[in-house]
Amino acid sequence: MHKPSRLVAGARIGVIAPAGCVDRESLLAGVAAIETQGYAVELAQGVFDSKGYLAGEAAGRARDLTSFFRRGDIAAIFCARGGFGSVQTLGFLSDDIKKHPKIFVGYSDITILLDWLGTRCGMVTFHGPMVAMDFARRLSIRSSEHFWGMLSGRNKTWKLPLGEIIRGGCVEAEMTGGCLSMLVTTLGTAYEIDTRGRILFLEDIGERPYRVERMLTQLKMAGKLDHLAGVVFGDFTNCHGDGPRDVASVLGDLFAKVPYPVVTGLPAGHGEENLALPFGVKMRLDGQGATLEMLEPPVL
Repeated sequence: MHKPSRLVAGARIGVIAPAGCVDRESLLAGVAAIETQGYAVELAQGVFDSKGYLAGEAAGRARDLTSFFRRGDIAAIFCARGGFGSVQTLGFLSDDIKKHPKIFVGYSDITILLDWLGTRCGMVTFHGPMVAMDFARRLSIRSSEHFWGMLSGRNKTWKLPLGEIIRGGCVEAEMTGGCLSMLVTTLGTAYEIDTRGRILFLEDIGERPYRVERMLTQLKMAGKLDHLAGVVFGDFTNCHGDGPRDVASVLGDLFAKVPYPVVTGLPAGHGEENLALPFGVKMRLDGQGATLEMLEPPVL
């Protein structure tokens, strides 16, 4: 995996909108929050474009992403928001982006790009806060220190406490995953996720328990849960149902007999706190002590 260079004081961060259209006030609030950390921010040419709920045409969104990757003065690329549309850019992207590894951050619909950059370009990426969303609302002190410490290289390792242990064991492997509902949309396509030998991270928002169970069952039937190193679940925000079968029950049933560690309770995703996670570096999932640990720095 190609690690990006760490962020240094005064570095220029490019902001793109590869998915949903962006609210100007929210984006500018997020930009201001980043600038207070001592970084310069440049908005992509089409960041405020719109085509209904999309941030403009797919070709233009892909152009902005590619342009920032190729520019030597851009140290990192942060996504403005999720929504829908990242998958539409894939046909306009070239894997020569791998010649220009740099920090790339996003989550939710951006899951599609995190996986593409990891799989097709061999690039370490970051499942983490977005500019017009998390940064606009202000990160918690813990999330901010965790995020900037990791990207700047100050925090070379860390260990996070988790919640409920569904299956015990301890594994070391690279992490992949993201938003569950985004991952299942790639199944049966040229872009489906490769989970073999990985720690799979999953989270989501606004899905009823039966829909979570349906999507996990689809992953299982597609063989994506067969050869994992482990599973860690993040927030399932507003994923409530009307009956007694909740998301916790679904996870407990589906993973009760798997041969790898499965732990819930990672504060990452669409919840109140969204701790950034590096995809593509060695992690340790401890299903005995209920912790997740980053074992190597994700930046050079």
